[in-house]
This record gives sequence, structure tokens and C-alpha cells, in this order.
Amino acid sequence: MTERVPTAVRRSRAELDRALALPARQQPVWPDPDRAASARARLAQARAPVAWPGVRQLSGLLARVAAGELCVLQAGDCAEDPADSDVADVAPKAEMLDVLGDIMRVGADRPVVRVGRLAGQFAKPRSQPYETRDGLTLPVFRGPIVNGPEPTPRARRADPARMLECHTAAGRAHRALDALGRGAGADPLERIWTSHEALLLDYEAPLIRPTGDGGHYLASTHWPWIGERTRQPDGAHVRLLARLDNPVACKVGPRTTAGEVRELCALLDPRRTPGRLTLVARFGASQVARLAPLVREVRLSGHPVLWMCDPMHGNTVQDGDGLKVRRLEDIMNEIRGFLTAVSEGGGVCAGLHIESSPQDIGECAGAGVTPARGPGYRTLCDPRLNLMQAVAVAAHWQQGARERVAAEGTAGPTGSR
Repeated sequence: MTERVPTAVRRSRAELDRALALPARQQPVWPDPDRAASARARLAQARAPVAWPGVRQLSGLLARVAAGELCVLQAGDCAEDPADSDVADVAPKAEMLDVLGDIMRVGADRPVVRVGRLAGQFAKPRSQPYETRDGLTLPVFRGPIVNGPEPTPRARRADPARMLECHTAAGRAHRALDALGRGAGADPLERIWTSHEALLLDYEAPLIRPTGDGGHYLASTHWPWIGERTRQPDGAHVRLLARLDNPVACKVGPRTTAGEVRELCALLDPRRTPGRLTLVARFGASQVARLAPLVREVRLSGHPVLWMCDPMHGNTVQDGDGLKVRRLEDIMNEIRGFLTAVSEGGGVCAGLHIESSPQDIGECAGAGVTPARGPGYRTLCDPRLNLMQAVAVAAHWQQGARERVAAEGTAGPTGSR
């Protein structure tokens, strides 16, 4: 006998399908559409990495961030390697989040919600669809969920089987958190929550699950975000996440207009729910002053948005050898500019969003590190902070937040009001 689906659930599913039919940027072209369809079908029947009660619990924590009771640290790999998903791989990442979270907790004098770019950060947006390496033009690397980083035609061929491999890896990472006592069942403020960019819709859409009360949530992660390149208000990414019950985030940068941010807030936070929407600022140190009018626009529109600082993505440059580099000085300057803009604009400075690794790496410049090609530079995409550098960044956030509080005479060091 076929189970009858409640009308509210059918309507919600239809809305999701309409959203998915809209134009979507940054999607790969699968050479074999039938294999891609088969992978999507298998994902739709697969075990969900994340359960609805946990998503609902994180929403409650983020509402407390909006009230100034908590702050947030979000950190992890630029692009995860699905091979690094066992307890031995996840444990150092959890320890890194604890170290950085403790620095923020002491400085803010409030608990920290720890969120990993973890168990799903497998897809990457790119500025161009192709690149030329040693005279050979190849499809760009879009993350291990799509293709391989090696500069060969075979590796760069989009392979839908990788979606299934990454789903398996995400499950292993969640089980590793459980084994470490930092997953399901842990105290909410001891738990490490997972987050990634909901970029590859062929992966994300099949992992939408019903909440049990008429809604739907994205079961690939607790906290999905929309990137700067896919935040079009009439695009599939925005319209899809607008219809899901997860807390959501959206990155904004120097090209974002006040009108765009107003429309994004209306779509992603229509009920003006505290903690529902986080805007992640990624402007670059030289352009962070452009954030101020966006903060004012959000405040005037009445949306209780959380503002987080991503001081990494706007500060990526290439050195003389064409190597991607981020400089610690630029990262810290953007943090200070962010704190000024959000605090003076009446927003909530919720916390930091950084790309960092507990490994002994040398991908960002500063704190005694000069990046160079070799064993110390092994990111799959963009440069990450090593632990020493990340500690310096967290401490700089703490210092800058304290200075803003002293200057304003406010009661809370995050600048919320």
C-alpha cells in the first residue's frame, strides 16, 4: 500500500522542485548524464548524514548568538580530502576548533559555538571553467566531489561516482565525531557542528529530507551556506535554501549592493527569525569599508542577521611564481575593518569564518612562514592558515572586539546591540 503524503509536504516538495529548475551557476557538465542520474537516485535512497533534531538544535544556538549570549567559530579546510575522514583525521580538526574556540571564549566572555568546514566541504566554485597547464587546456578542478586536482584530462573529467564516494566520506566523518564524543548526543555547546557550501546541486538535492512536520531540511549538513558566486536572488541556490528549514548563511562581497542584500534577506529570512540567516562578509582588507552600507541596510530592514567575518577569500593573491598566497597582515586588517563596520552599523558581530588546518603547513604568509611550492603547501585549492597563524587570527579578533567595546562603551565584546 502506498503511503499517503500530507498535502503540506507535497506542496513543499513541489516548491523545492521549482527552485531546482531555476538557473544554477558553477555546476559541472557530466559527460555521462545517465551515470549522473543513477548517482542522484542512489543518494536519494542513502542514509542522511545529518538528522533533523540536530539541525533544530543548532538553530536554537544561533538564535542565542543573535541575542548576544554566544559567539561562533567556523573553521576548517578550503576543500576537504574525502580520504581524511576517519577518527585519526577528524580528531586534530576537533582539537584545532577547541583551541581557537577557547581563545574566542576567553576574549568574549561567552561560550563559543564550534562549527567545522567538515563532512561535506568537497565542492569549490571557480572563477573560470578552464585553465591551461603546461600548454594543455583542462577543465578546472571543482573539488574532489566532481573531479581530481591532478592536471591530466582523465583526472579533470567530471565523474558522478565521486558524489557517492564523498557521501560515504561524510558519513565516516560524522561517525568519527560521534566516536570522539563531539557528535550526536553531545552537549550542544560541546558538539562540533558541520557546515559546507551547498554548491553542487546534484549532490545536495537528493539529500533533502522531510522534517516530519510538513517542512524539509538539507540533510547533508547542519548549516549550509551560499557562496559569493551563486547568491543570485533568482537563482536555484538562493531559492532552494530559502525553502529549507536549516539555518542558512550567504557570503557577500564588495560587489554586493544594498538592494541585493535587502532582497537576499527577504528571501532567506522572510519571517525575521533570529539565527535563521547569517551573512558572511568576504571583502578583502582594501575594500572592507564597503561593508558598512550593507550593515546599515540590513538593520533598517529589520532582519536579525548574524554577521560573520571571512577574512580569507578577499585577500588571495598570486606571488611571482603564480602560487596562491594569503598574507596574515591583510587577514588581520580585514578583521579590524569588519568589526568597525558591523559595530558602527548596529549589526551583530557573530564570529569568525576561516580556512585553517591543524597540519604543519606553510600556505599563508606571516608568523615566520614564507609559502613555497613543496611539502608544506598541500591545499587542494586555496591557502589555509596553520594552527599558529589561526591562533594569532583568533587572538586578533578578540583584541579588536575588546577595543570596539571600549570605544563604544557597550556591555558585550561582540559589538551586538
